[in-house]
Amino acid sequence: MPITLAPMDTLIGPLAALSAALFWALSTLLYNQAGSFLSAAQLNLVKGVVACPLLFVSGWLAGSLSAFDGSQAAWILLASGVIGIALGDTLYFAALRRLGPWHTMLLEYLAPPLAAFIAWWALHETMSVWQIIGVVVTISGILLVLSEKRRAADAHTTLNLSGIGAAIGAALCQAVGLVMSFHALNQFEINPLNAALLRIFAGTVALFIALLLLKPTIIRSTRSALRHTSIPWLLAAVVMGAFLGIWLQQIAISSVSPGIAQTLLSTAPLWLIPVQWLRKQALSWQSISGALVALAGIVLLVN
Repeated sequence: MPITLAPMDTLIGPLAALSAALFWALSTLLYNQAGSFLSAAQLNLVKGVVACPLLFVSGWLAGSLSAFDGSQAAWILLASGVIGIALGDTLYFAALRRLGPWHTMLLEYLAPPLAAFIAWWALHETMSVWQIIGVVVTISGILLVLSEKRRAADAHTTLNLSGIGAAIGAALCQAVGLVMSFHALNQFEINPLNAALLRIFAGTVALFIALLLLKPTIIRSTRSALRHTSIPWLLAAVVMGAFLGIWLQQIAISSVSPGIAQTLLSTAPLWLIPVQWLRKQALSWQSISGALVALAGIVLLVN
């Protein structure tokens, strides 16, 4: 019996989501390696300053760049960029400094349950029994990993709690941004690259204005901090995470159902398992088991 291959059009969305998850995993490691002299806000600002021109030039070369049309979708994407990128990514980088790549990415598993709750509360979508079970399973998997972290490093409990708080805040911002992006891309016609550019542009501008008003010294000290930063590693992280990752995320969201897209995008922590093994920094079986349990909860949640 001949094997029938799936049409390429049906594979674009899943492949884009898996690729985005891989790029996010790699970029998180690179940010952790390169950004030790930059604060979370500085790292987020530099990321946006580099990524925006890359997305703009790519859109211009591809002939898919369009002017801001003032549509409802455009404004929703701008707002999602302020929440998910300006605030969410700053909190993510703060958590990365305190928890490291593995635990920071693992706590991003909270974004799908939070997104489901937000959709239920704000958009009046119903939650099935299986979805509620998925929320419980996801949180249980995360707690399984975090319990090991507390036992292994009791001396850093206060530091870990501040990092956990930042990571939970990042997951909440990502959940809000995710719900808004899904709504914009599934209800309106908009190019994925334009969507990515709108989100990251809005986030970068909002962060710059906030820092200018609240703490301008951070902006002034960014240049000197960059002198002590590994620029090649930082640029590689921005290209993988903020450029390719966000672009591929928007392609996935616009190509497949929200449930499938979110499940595949949530595999980012699992990509760290073979990467850490290659770096001879193997994770414990409890950490791997907890991550798999959390992913199983997301599968229940979105299906």
